[in-house]
Amino acid sequence: MIDQAGRVVHEIEVALPQDEVFEFFTDAQRLVRWIGLSASLSPVPGGRFRFEVQPGQFCEGAYIDVERPAFVSFTWGWTDPAWNLPPGSSLVSVRLTETDGGTRVRGTDVPAYSPEGRP
Repeated sequence: MIDQAGRVVHEIEVALPQDEVFEFFTDAQRLVRWIGLSASLSPVPGGRFRFEVQPGQFCEGAYIDVERPAFVSFTWGWTDPAWNLPPGSSLVSVRLTETDGGTRVRGTDVPAYSPEGRP
């Protein structure tokens, strides 16, 4: 869904513990089990976020916040100019909340991100 502020918001529940779900956003091997072909991640504030989604198609940005095991945020975008979303131009924030059945994952994407206007 798109909220009133224009952010893309998606929420799901995953039948895994919070710590394991967090690893899918910070560990390269886990990330590529979920999405992508290869990844280079440095999950610290300012660290690099880059993964190959399809052969020759890279998504990259930088980690903004890394608060194990409940929150991670990073910028991202595509290295291919044809996507019209350059690296660092979108901000994704992921909140992980423990539930009886596992972990609720709430992702928010701010497509027109700028560090000055950071939420």
